[in-house]
Amino acid sequence: MSQNGCVPNEVRGGGCYWGPDVTQEVLDRHKLKLLIRSHECKQEGYEFCHNGRVLTIFSASNYYDVGSNRGAYIRLGPDLIPHFKQFQASRSTRELTLRQSVGRTERSALQALRMQLFTHRSALIREFQEYDPQCTGVISVKHWAEAVEKVLRLSLPWRVLRAQLVTSTQDGMLNYQHWLNQLSVIQTHTEIANTGLLETLYKHHSNLESIFRMIDTDHSGLISLEEFHQTWRLLSSHLQTVISDEAIAELADSIDFNKDGSIDINEFMEAFRLVEQCRGVGEDEPAPE
Repeated sequence: MSQNGCVPNEVRGGGCYWGPDVTQEVLDRHKLKLLIRSHECKQEGYEFCHNGRVLTIFSASNYYDVGSNRGAYIRLGPDLIPHFKQFQASRSTRELTLRQSVGRTERSALQALRMQLFTHRSALIREFQEYDPQCTGVISVKHWAEAVEKVLRLSLPWRVLRAQLVTSTQDGMLNYQHWLNQLSVIQTHTEIANTGLLETLYKHHSNLESIFRMIDTDHSGLISLEEFHQTWRLLSSHLQTVISDEAIAELADSIDFNKDGSIDINEFMEAFRLVEQCRGVGEDEPAPE
């Protein structure tokens, strides 16, 4: 982090953020000139910080989405000066087995489907309540499938897909309140009650990097809290979505993981990757760094 000190990383539940004072202390103590680390996505695959004393290297390109970042690795010669090799993985650089390709396609399709369900959460609640006049929070799987099709109109075999979209049912009944809470897992990380804002953000999930550039009005590579507020006030009017100042402030604070008063591209993208992280990595998919 840019400020001095050392604090736990509560977002990941492990590790810590540390400042330039800690870096200097460690390097001085061990008579070192440079600390090389990984485990944090960088758009160019690498990045210096702390006055050139810390170098982050990240080898997983396309980490958030295709084209979102380059990967890189370092070659060190006898002079110990780092030389960088950047790359962008593609189908031509990594041939997938048929099983991996099909598995990746299925996971991508299911994630797109979950995203559609999340963005239509309000409409789904209204339809579920039509089948639940007593407000028990429970409906039959048959009624769940009918309601989902009525809202999304995708002509999909929802009862077949139910096993991959709903984690648990009992005696043919589904607790739709619990299921909707699972779809809204992002709320447990942002701790925001303004569902309208979350739905609006998630509808534009594929354009997150463009949204970041748009909010970063001074092109500094960081979003100040004031920039965040100003942009969302404009967007709330343009998208015809009611977004309170309190919700905007809470969202900005939740994305500012290291609490330095600004949001960088990694914090912005990571806030939405947490949804994927909760579902784990597929058995055929290598874990990210």
